[in-house]
Amino acid sequence: MELLKIRKTPPDIIFFGVLMIVSGAMDLYIIIANPQYRLPFFGIKPEGLIGWMSKMIHPFIHFGSGFGALYAKKWAYPLFMIYSVYGLANAMTNRILLPGPHRIRTVFMILTVLVMVYLYKRRKVFQNK
Repeated sequence: MELLKIRKTPPDIIFFGVLMIVSGAMDLYIIIANPQYRLPFFGIKPEGLIGWMSKMIHPFIHFGSGFGALYAKKWAYPLFMIYSVYGLANAMTNRILLPGPHRIRTVFMILTVLVMVYLYKRRKVFQNK
């Protein structure tokens, strides 16, 4: 019966959920394929266990918000919005403190704001059914 709940979710929100799940899978693959890569975190690149944990949280948040969107769960909307604010703050800090080029960061920031505005307008879809 869980599949029936997905069918009640609007197609645009299902698309968003699938996009987040694919993003989480890509993140996980990149982390596993490049264990030496140190992800920038507010202008620093942590090493060791802290660095690994700061990388690994991203795929799980993507998976969580993606599956939450598929079922239009109430908690998926604030999870995405909080994660987006964190991502914007982190990207802006990294843009200021780390050497360029910053093309990808800039595109990320613009797209994140656009998606946040869109989901804000569609926030009523995210309800426990």
